[in-house]
Amino acid sequence: MQNNSIRFACNGCGICCKGRLVPLTLNETRQWLERGHEVAIILEAFEQSIWTAGPQQFAHAAGRAVEVPCGNSHVRAVAVFAGNALVQCQSLGDDGRCGIYEERPLVCRIYPAEINPFIALDPENKICPPEVWEEGEVLFTDRIVDPVLADQIERSRQADREDAQAKIALCETLGLNVAAWKGNALAVYLPDRLQLAEAIARYDAGKVEPARSNWKVRVDAPALRQQLHQVGLAFDDQLPTDYIFHAL
Repeated sequence: MQNNSIRFACNGCGICCKGRLVPLTLNETRQWLERGHEVAIILEAFEQSIWTAGPQQFAHAAGRAVEVPCGNSHVRAVAVFAGNALVQCQSLGDDGRCGIYEERPLVCRIYPAEINPFIALDPENKICPPEVWEEGEVLFTDRIVDPVLADQIERSRQADREDAQAKIALCETLGLNVAAWKGNALAVYLPDRLQLAEAIARYDAGKVEPARSNWKVRVDAPALRQQLHQVGLAFDDQLPTDYIFHAL
C-alpha cells in the first residue's frame, strides 16, 4: 500500500503572515484586540434544502453555525472572527519573525495543515516556496501522524463549535446581520476595534441579551437568488456600506 507523505520545514519567509485574514477563536480575538490589532468579521449563511455537498459536510458546517430568522424562513449563519493581516500581521517583526510566537493563534500553529476535514493538504495550493516541502518533519502520511498537530486541529474545530453562539450574539449586538451565501461569496466587516472589544466585555459580563435580528442575505448571482427567493429568504439589496461583498 502506498504511503504518501508530506514534509514541511518553515524557512521563516513570512509570506503566510501577509495579505490574509487570520481566523481566531473567541479567546484569541480578545487577545488580538488587547494588543491593539484590528479584527475582521466574515459572515456566511446556508440552508439545508439548498445544500449541494454531502451530509457529512453539512453536519460539519452546521456544528459551527447558528440558526437565525431570515425573511419568512431561517438560515444557518457562521461568523468567522479573523485578525486583520490584509497588509501584514501586526505581530510580524522587521526581521520576518513572529513577535508573539509563543502566544500565536491556533491557525498559525496548525499551518500549513487544513482545519476543514474535507480539504486535503495540497502543497500546490499553498503560497509557501517549493523548497519548504522538500525536507523537515513528516506532517502527514495517509493520515495525520503528528499527535501535537492532530490535537491543535481538534482544538480549533472544537472552538469553532463552542464559540458559534457567542460570535453570532456579538454580531447582532453590533448590528451585523447581512451574510453572504456560503460557497458563493463572503460578507467581510471591519468593525471598530474599541466597539468590538466593548461588546465582548459586555458579553463576558452577561450584559448581552440574545437578539432576534431578522437576518438578510446578499446574493448577486441570479440563479442562486431565485432559489433563495423561493425559500422565502430576505435579501439585502442596498449598496453595501458597512461590509465588503467578496464574490468567490
